Formats: sequence, structure tokens, C-alpha cells
Amino acid sequence: MNSVEALAPFVVPAVLAMMVGVRPSTLALLVWTHVAIRLVHTAIYLRGGNAAKGGSVRTILYVSGALVTVILVVLTGRAAMH
Repeated sequence: MNSVEALAPFVVPAVLAMMVGVRPSTLALLVWTHVAIRLVHTAIYLRGGNAAKGGSVRTILYVSGALVTVILVVLTGRAAMH
């Protein structure tokens, strides 16, 4: 469920970014970065152990994914205003 919960806040800005004309290369970089972060986050979670119980690695990955989303939202907003 964690991966599904993180999907919606990223997909909506990504679709809006396509609609307002964010450069495709920039959008692709952000999307693939987010996907890579989420895959590593999921792998650590599924592996189990201390890191899966809310360790700092998972927190860093979660915050990194959120930061990519914030960057995407800002770029989408700037593209929409121009």
C-alpha cells in the first residue's frame, strides 16, 4: 500500500506537466528518478530487517521521492504561468 499511496501525488503533477508543456527530457528525468527511488524503497521494505522497520535509509528514500515530486510541481507551475 505504501507504493500505491505515493503514486497519486506524483502521477497527477506528471500528467499536468505533460499538459502544460514541461520539456519532455526534464519530465522523463524526474519520472525515472522517482521510479528508481520507489523501487529501491520497495526492495528495502520487502527485504525486511531493521531498515524495513522505518530505518533511516527508507526515510531518506521517501523524502527523496517527495522532493522529486515538489520539483515536478514547481516546474509544472512555472510552465503553466508562461
